[in-house]
Amino acid sequence: MPRAPPEVYSFPMSQPRSLVRNALLNWTAFVCSVGVSLFLSPLIVRYLGNGAYGVWTLINAIASYLSLLDFGLRGTVTRFVAWDMARDNLDEAKRTVATTLWIRVWIGCGVVAASVGLAFFAPVFFAIPPELHQETRWALIMAGIGVTVSLIGGIFGAILSAFQRYDLISSVMIGQVGLRALGALWVIHNGYGIVALATFDLVSAILANGVWLGCCVRQYPQLSVFSGRFDRSVLQRIWQFSLYASIILTTAQVIYFTDTLVVGAFLSVSAVTFYAIGGGLNEYTLHMVQSVTYTFTPVASDLGARGHQASLRRLLIYGTRVVLLIGLAVQVALFIRGGTFIGLWMGQEYIQISSRILQILLVAQIFIIANRGSYGIIFGLEKTRPVALIGIAEAAVNLVLSVILARHLGLEGVAWGTVIPSLMTQLFFFPRYVCKLVDLPLWSYFWQAWIRTGLSVVPFAIACYIVDRHWNPPNLLFFFLQMLLLLPVLILSAACSFPKEAAELWRTRPAWLLPVAKTSVPLSEKS
Repeated sequence: MPRAPPEVYSFPMSQPRSLVRNALLNWTAFVCSVGVSLFLSPLIVRYLGNGAYGVWTLINAIASYLSLLDFGLRGTVTRFVAWDMARDNLDEAKRTVATTLWIRVWIGCGVVAASVGLAFFAPVFFAIPPELHQETRWALIMAGIGVTVSLIGGIFGAILSAFQRYDLISSVMIGQVGLRALGALWVIHNGYGIVALATFDLVSAILANGVWLGCCVRQYPQLSVFSGRFDRSVLQRIWQFSLYASIILTTAQVIYFTDTLVVGAFLSVSAVTFYAIGGGLNEYTLHMVQSVTYTFTPVASDLGARGHQASLRRLLIYGTRVVLLIGLAVQVALFIRGGTFIGLWMGQEYIQISSRILQILLVAQIFIIANRGSYGIIFGLEKTRPVALIGIAEAAVNLVLSVILARHLGLEGVAWGTVIPSLMTQLFFFPRYVCKLVDLPLWSYFWQAWIRTGLSVVPFAIACYIVDRHWNPPNLLFFFLQMLLLLPVLILSAACSFPKEAAELWRTRPAWLLPVAKTSVPLSEKS
C-alpha cells in the first residue's frame, strides 16, 4: 500500500480568504458558546451553591481527561482523508475512516468502564460531601457516556473538517450550545441537580454527533463510513502521525486543566468554584485565538512541502501579529478590568480571590498566546517530537509545583505552579525552536511579531485603566458598552503601528467574506 508523504497537506485554493472565512466561522461558534456560558454560569453557581458547582466543575474536568483517549485521532483523520481525497485515493480514505471508527468504538467501551470505576472512587478522593455522593456517581457515568459519544461521533466532524466544511461544523456546535443552555435553564426552573445537567449534556452530544453523521452520509456517501473493516496497515500509518500529537494533547491537559483537580484534592470542593471563575476566563481567551491558529497547520504543511521558507516566515510573523493583537487586547482588558467584570458577572464575593487567580494566570497566558501561531506551524511541518518532550517535562513540573505550593500558598500557589514552568517553556523554547525551523533570526521575530504588537496595545491598556478608575459600570451591559467604546482606540493604535498592513487590509476588504472554493488540488498541479 503506497504511503502518503507526511509533509504534504491539501488545502483549498485562495488561501488568504480561506483563512479569514474559516476563522470567522469558528469565531461565530466560539462567541455563541462564550456568550451562553457567561449568561448561565452565575445562574448555575447561585442555584447549585459553591459546593455542588465545585463538584460539577470537577466532573467536567474528569470528562476532559477521559477525552484524551482520542489519542489525536480526530486530527489524524482530517489530515489523511484530505490527503487521500485530493489524490482521488478513495479506497485509502475509506480504510482510514473505517479503522479509526473501530478504534474509537473500542476506546469508547473503555471510557464507559473507566467512568463507572471513577464514579465509586471520586467522591471519596475529592472529599465530596456525603449528601452529594450519589449525584456525583451518576453524573460521572453520564459524563463518561457523553465522552464516548463524542469520541465516536468526532470521526464525522473530522471528515467535515477535511473537506473544509466549517459552516456545517459551526452550525452544529451552535445548535449544541443552544440545546445545553435550554436544558440548564429547565433544570434550574424545575429544581433538579447535577445529574439532570449531565443528562442534558449527554442528549445534546448525541444529537450533535448524529447530525454530523447525517451530514457525512449525505454530503460524502462515497466514503461509506460504516461499510469498511479494521485494517492493521492503516493503524500503523495513522499511529505514526498521531503519537506525538497525542502526547502533546495529554501534556496540555495536565498543564492547563489539572489545577481544578489539585484544588479539589488538596484544598476543598468549594474552593474549586473560586478558582474556576478566574481560570475559566483565562481559558476563554486561549480558545478564542485557537480558532485562528487552527487554520495555520494545513497552510504551513502546504508551504513546507513546496519549500517556501520565505512564505513560512511571513506566516509566522504576520500570523503571530494577528493572534497576539487579538489575544493581548482581551488579556489587557481582563488584567485591568477583570475584578470589575467578575463582580458584575458572578457577584462581589468572588472579586478578591477569583480576580487575583485570573491575573496570575494571565502572566503566562500572554506568552502562550504569543506562541500559538508557532504551534500551528510546528504541527504543519510535523516537527512535533521536541514539543512533546518539552511538554512532558513542563507537565511534570507543573503538577509537582502546584501540589507543593498549594500547601503553602493555597489557591494562588496552584496558579503559580502553572505559571512558572509555563513561562520557562514559552520564553526560552518555542521562539528559538520555530525560528530555527523557518530560518528566521530570533531578534527579528521578537521585534516584528512580539514587541511591535505589544507596543500597539499600550494606548488601549491606558484607556482601560482610566475607564476602570473613573467610570464605574452599573451592570454587565454597560460594561460591554464601555469596552465597545474603547475598541476604536485599539484599532487606531494597531493601524498606526502597522500602516502598510492596515492599508492592504482595507483595500482588499470586499474579498474577506467571498465564498472559498471547496475543491483542493494535488500538489503537483499547484503553481
